[in-house]
Amino acid sequence: MSPRTTADIIDRFNRVFIDHDAAALTDLIGANCVMEAIQPAPDGARTEGRADCLAFWQALAADRSTRFEPEEVTVSGERATIRWRYHFGDDPSDSVRGVTLLRVSDGLIVEALGYSKTGGVPPAAERTAREVLDRYNDAFRLHDPELLNDLIADDCVIEDSGPAPDGARREGGRACLARWSELAGNRALRFTPETAEIHGDLAVQPWSLQWGDGAQDRVRGVNLIRIRDGRIVEARGYVKS
Repeated sequence: MSPRTTADIIDRFNRVFIDHDAAALTDLIGANCVMEAIQPAPDGARTEGRADCLAFWQALAADRSTRFEPEEVTVSGERATIRWRYHFGDDPSDSVRGVTLLRVSDGLIVEALGYSKTGGVPPAAERTAREVLDRYNDAFRLHDPELLNDLIADDCVIEDSGPAPDGARREGGRACLARWSELAGNRALRFTPETAEIHGDLAVQPWSLQWGDGAQDRVRGVNLIRIRDGRIVEARGYVKS
C-alpha cells in the first residue's frame, strides 16, 4: 500500500467534520499529537497526546447542531493550512471564520494550531451553550481552573452527586467557582467527557472520572447543566452509585 500523503490525511480530516463521522478520526491522529484551540485568549487551550486530542475532536465532530465548511486547503510537504467557516446556527451571523495550521508525520496528524477571526472568548451573551460546555469540560480535562472564569452566573447553584439523598448544594457564583476550581486543579483526577446532547438551555453531559490505575478506581456519571445568556446557572450531578 502506498504511504498516505499529507493531502490524503487532510482531506479525510476535513470529511470527519463535514460528515460528523467521529469514528473516522481514530487512524488519523499521532501518538504525540499537540493541539491548540482557538480559545481562550491569549494562547488557546493546549491539548497534548493522542487520547486527549482524539476526545476533543470526536466531541466536536459528533455535534450535529454545527456545520463545518472548509474554504481553502493548502498543502506543502508535511504542512497544511485549512481556511474554514464554522456554522453554529442558521443565520449568516451565526458562524465564525478561522484557520488551522497542521503538520503530518508518517501519515498521522501530529500538530494542529487553530486561530479565528474573533480572537479570545466571545462576550458571555454571545456564547452558545456548546461553547460554554466545551470550555467547562476543558477546565477539568486539562486541569485549568482559569477556563472557568466568566462562565458562572452570580446566582449559580450546584448539586453534587453526593452525599445521598440530595447531594451537597452550593449557591452563588463565588461558591460554585471555588468548588469547581478545586476539582479542576486536582491532577490526581482524570475527567473524560463523553458525547453530550444540548436541548435548548439544558446540556446533558455524560462523563467518566478516574482517580487511580485499578479497574475499580473510576466512576461514570452525568451532569445536567443549565446555561443562560452564556453562563452556567445550574448544575446537577449524578453517578452510577
